Amino acid sequence: MHTTTTTRAQAAPAHRSAARPALPRLRQFLRTPKGSLLAIFVGLFGLGATAVGWQLALPHMLAAVLGASLTDVAINRFDRRTPSWPTSALLSGLIVGFVLGPATPWAVTVAVGILATVSKHLLTTNRWHIFNPAGLALLASVLLFGTGQSWWGALPDLSRPFALLLLAGGAFIVDRINKFPLVLSFLGVSYGLLLALGRIDPLTAAELFRTPFLQATLFLALFMLTDPPTSRSRYTDQVAIGVLVACSSVAAKLLGAGQAYLLVGLLVGNGALAVRRWLNERRAVRRSVRPALKLSAETTMPLA
Repeated sequence: MHTTTTTRAQAAPAHRSAARPALPRLRQFLRTPKGSLLAIFVGLFGLGATAVGWQLALPHMLAAVLGASLTDVAINRFDRRTPSWPTSALLSGLIVGFVLGPATPWAVTVAVGILATVSKHLLTTNRWHIFNPAGLALLASVLLFGTGQSWWGALPDLSRPFALLLLAGGAFIVDRINKFPLVLSFLGVSYGLLLALGRIDPLTAAELFRTPFLQATLFLALFMLTDPPTSRSRYTDQVAIGVLVACSSVAAKLLGAGQAYLLVGLLVGNGALAVRRWLNERRAVRRSVRPALKLSAETTMPLA
């Protein structure tokens, strides 16, 4: 009896010491931009699910998150990469779930989540992604499955004051990753163009200032446009991309893109940035090659 008691007493501290590091790691993760964004998304999900109904929201979100996350785990295992938590895929899945209507068939939601992760792994370089994975998958789903976007995660089904919560959470993240020039240039030009459009087509312009388009624009600006792998840190580049996305979004709406006009503008900006990065890399390669060629020519020059 004494031996058994001693063994249990010795085993209990060992078990507690093994479990104890989990909490510091969780706190450390929540202090990162990804962890903070995940915490904000959990809050938005709770509010949005209360508005649209948990019986719709919960299975819908699980389908999107599992589709994106399990695909990421499978691809990493196939490539024999070091196992890690699929945090990027988890966030992409949450965005897919937030934008697609909660009544979307679960099989379609799973497929869009899978497509988001697959596009992240296929359309990439050694240093950056080409397109926002969730944005590309959502736009492709319009063509493949005829989906619509409700943007319920932006809380359009709640009263206007809840938009302040969306703004507060988004501003916190934008400040953490230093992307305010990108967000402000996009919003400023977008609504400036809509005000100008109001003189020509007041009905269309007024519609985009209303729910759910107002909340959808804020959600895209705060949480999708600012995705670090598909945005720049230089302020001048941020302003240029923000202006381009705003102009492209409004143009897409006028040309008949429907509810997908924001996604079209986002991907136009992603594509322009990818081309800019590619050109910069080519220039850098040329600059590094020229001195090498000059040195090689000087060393092989025959003596007089």
